[in-house]
Amino acid sequence: MIMKISYYTPDGFYYYVPDQYAEKMEEWRIEFSDFLQSIEGKHPFTEYIESINYEGELEYAVFVRCYGGDEFVDWINVEKLNGRGIYRIAEPPDDSEVGLKIDF
Repeated sequence: MIMKISYYTPDGFYYYVPDQYAEKMEEWRIEFSDFLQSIEGKHPFTEYIESINYEGELEYAVFVRCYGGDEFVDWINVEKLNGRGIYRIAEPPDDSEVGLKIDF
């Protein structure tokens, strides 16, 4: 099956998902979201940002979550499959072959 992951735009990235995992994708998306909510501080799925005001003073500094389709697929392959079961593929000619769409 082909899965398309986009970010609330028509564009996205495409992944091959073996049929035996297709029905688990929504469950895994929820688990991935829960996992992201548990992250604190420096992590491969976070980015450090600071806001400096016009007077040169630090207003705030935080780690924000930074992820996309590739991170979701990597998480599945490591945490759920213990191997490379899902992978990115070239964009098909149209979305008629897409069996699952996920928006982040």
